[in-house]
Amino acid sequence: MQINAIDIYRLEVPLRRPIRTSVHDFSHAHTVLVQMRTDEGLTGTGWCFAFEAGKAAALAALVEDMAPLYQNSDPRAVRANFAAAWKDLNFLGHAGAALIAVSALDTACWDLAAQAANLPLFRYLGGDATRVETYASSGLWLDRSVDALLEEAAGFVADGHRAMKIRAGQGDYRRDIERVREVRNALDPDVELLVDVNQAWSESTAIQAGRELEALGVFWLEEPVFYADIEGCARVSAALDMKVATGETSYGSAAMKQHLDARAADVLMPDLQRMGGITEYLNTCALCAAYHQPVSSHLFTEASAHVLSAQPHRLMLEHMEWWDELFESPMMIADGCVVLPERSGLGLEVAAGALARFAA
Repeated sequence: MQINAIDIYRLEVPLRRPIRTSVHDFSHAHTVLVQMRTDEGLTGTGWCFAFEAGKAAALAALVEDMAPLYQNSDPRAVRANFAAAWKDLNFLGHAGAALIAVSALDTACWDLAAQAANLPLFRYLGGDATRVETYASSGLWLDRSVDALLEEAAGFVADGHRAMKIRAGQGDYRRDIERVREVRNALDPDVELLVDVNQAWSESTAIQAGRELEALGVFWLEEPVFYADIEGCARVSAALDMKVATGETSYGSAAMKQHLDARAADVLMPDLQRMGGITEYLNTCALCAAYHQPVSSHLFTEASAHVLSAQPHRLMLEHMEWWDELFESPMMIADGCVVLPERSGLGLEVAAGALARFAA
């Protein structure tokens, strides 16, 4: 079996709920979609994205530059193919846009490898959990009024979610606390509420606010301080009893090991594209297991669900609906879990007409 064609598409996928956080204000996921094809008729899918068209164009150029490394190779040799791409990154470095571009190719290759074995990817990776506990992450943004937050939270529960994430970090942390309090009081006690600060707080504010959030029963506090301040995050984590989660902004397993060595947080949440794809995501999961630390996910629900299914030390999967309209069968939610498809590979098929409808 050989990879005999790699098609690359630039897409502008509109977000159902435009996002507003302490660092984001965007309405589209500018996506670079890879469809990797074999001489036996299989098609593997991978993708990466940016929030601006220009940055997505740069990612597409990098994907096109590295695609020949996969051309004519056996997709089942997925780690060898990744090693060739990793070596090719030596000059640009193993972080940033170049590693993000590799992620789309690596993910598509894993999709093909599992399809070649006629197994869902999660089973190909050794997993057997057909349901993975998840939390809704596509709403509860900073620009919502309290009434809008309550309506959106009720909608997530109606959709089958038993956990959800609200954003904080809009200036005076006391306003954040009150918004969290309103949502927490409106939810049933068995519905978990997570808080994401998107790096907006200082260390002292994170500790002070974190103690108040603990009293409200918040499940975890995410990215409380600047992502590169690993020591500061470690001090916040040590000062709080509730879980602190971080890691989504770090690149590759080597950076994740720095978090683990510093005991920077209670939960690491690798981002598939900043890992460089599934290969390095799996390496990070192995590190977390060695350090006896839970692992979660950031974005890319469709692929991350398969990876976490194979991790006994998984915690919760981030459910983000951004690419639901791109694929024929969006991920199903039941009783607070994502239900994994039993179709081979990632189980994804690009929706009819989507490539034309979202073409950049």
